[in-house]
Amino acid sequence: MENLCLRLSNIDRVGLVQDISNILAAYNINIVSMEVQPNTIYLEIEQLSGQRKDVLLENFKKVSQIVNVQEILYMPHQQTVQQLQAVLTTASDGIIAINYQQQITQYNPAAERIVHLPYEQVIGQLFSEVFNSAGFPLLDTLKDGLTFDNREVFLQRTKGHYLTSARPIKDSAGRINGAVAILKDIGDVRKLVDSFTGHRKYEFHDILYQSQAMRKVVETINAIATGTSTVFIRGETGTGKELVARAIHATAPQAQKMFVPINCAAIPEALLESELFGYERGAFTGAEKSGKPGLFEFADGGTLFLDEVGELPLPLQAKLLRVLQERRVRRIGSSEEIPVDVRIIAATNQELEKMVADGRFRADLYYRLNVIPLFIPALRDRREDIPLLTRNFFQRFSIRLHKTVSTISETAMTKLIHYDWPGNIRELENVIERAVNLVMGAVILAEHISFDYDFKFATDTQPPQPVTMSCGTTITEAVAQVEYDILVQAMRQYHTSRTMGRALGLSHTTIIKKMHKYGLKFRQYDS
Repeated sequence: MENLCLRLSNIDRVGLVQDISNILAAYNINIVSMEVQPNTIYLEIEQLSGQRKDVLLENFKKVSQIVNVQEILYMPHQQTVQQLQAVLTTASDGIIAINYQQQITQYNPAAERIVHLPYEQVIGQLFSEVFNSAGFPLLDTLKDGLTFDNREVFLQRTKGHYLTSARPIKDSAGRINGAVAILKDIGDVRKLVDSFTGHRKYEFHDILYQSQAMRKVVETINAIATGTSTVFIRGETGTGKELVARAIHATAPQAQKMFVPINCAAIPEALLESELFGYERGAFTGAEKSGKPGLFEFADGGTLFLDEVGELPLPLQAKLLRVLQERRVRRIGSSEEIPVDVRIIAATNQELEKMVADGRFRADLYYRLNVIPLFIPALRDRREDIPLLTRNFFQRFSIRLHKTVSTISETAMTKLIHYDWPGNIRELENVIERAVNLVMGAVILAEHISFDYDFKFATDTQPPQPVTMSCGTTITEAVAQVEYDILVQAMRQYHTSRTMGRALGLSHTTIIKKMHKYGLKFRQYDS
């Protein structure tokens, strides 16, 4: 049976509570709880029968300075608890509160879902015993009153990756007697960002084709997509290797998890290891205080796309091989191995077989990656797809550039079909965007179509002119001309400044500096 709750409105005076207590004692009634507020006293007592209750209420009304006696459903503290519980239960973010003794006092259902630890194992426990406090600075808030917003944390016990914000809890005197943290799963944050930014999820219908060559590729993709084996995509620059990788991920069992792409050629060697494998706190100068998970942990449960995997330095190749074999990753500066469940899709436009023969790529890693090889044909080998791709591109760029282009002339299409397309689909996309910019009416004509060369470079400064050895030619000028010619030849043969450096026996940075010196720039980039 529920207790009886009463609200006694009054004009405050000394001894009022004592008089109320004396009445209750006279009737042998125990006080379950009492709350005193200005001009109001709240009582919770045992439930009484109808006659006893009426008699008690009449006696209360006779007490001097009591204005009104009213039966209520809940005590104020009970209403507060119920309201707080409703807030905690309906909140989509995890809420964790601790008291001044560092014990966990609040842990809502969303926190259970996000952290993957049941309420019974958490509530009442010391925060430092449940969570690794080094990675979760809530105790700093309790100790120093510090607040923080959207701090990235990684909890070792649950292998969870979160964003958290925290505030101190203070009493009426301003003293800190607790702290509360809001917890968001990083996956939920990404979904929210995607919903606002309209981030596209690439699927098979994004692969446009009607050629037999691409039909075979798509059939292979359909066959392998639902598995978890490593896929190795091969193809020239600009053939759409990342689009294929995203389509595989979109159809795979891990489609609801993260697709994490990384271009191994675009990140300096000094940073690539920490990006892939992460690091512990204090692992090196400039490292984040709480450490940082690498992309393998970031992609856990999903897909990691290693684009231009041939650019990995040999030491990282060995570390990648171990991850593929053991399905465990070790951060820089850590002795602990963290299990990861990641599907690897790798891609390259290089001849890895030749690199293996030359000792520039590990044979064991090559075979570990080459579980399911997938070759994407060059655009010149699927010319039947050019009209379909062209229409898609000019429709897209017409909208983006606010043009009214609706078709392409037969002569312009013939010009496109008979071109050799060394840059493949990316080059075709560039050519169509250029044409849409140039066209004034609704029809793209042949005169609007202009092409790049295989590797065309632009010069911001005029390169040295051909030198004839004569009395007026200095050694410095002659050396500069030879260096310039060698760089130009290497640009036509190799795909990146890093591969150029290996071929010429120079560092990656030295090649970039020399290209900058002569104003040389690639006009094509690796996919």
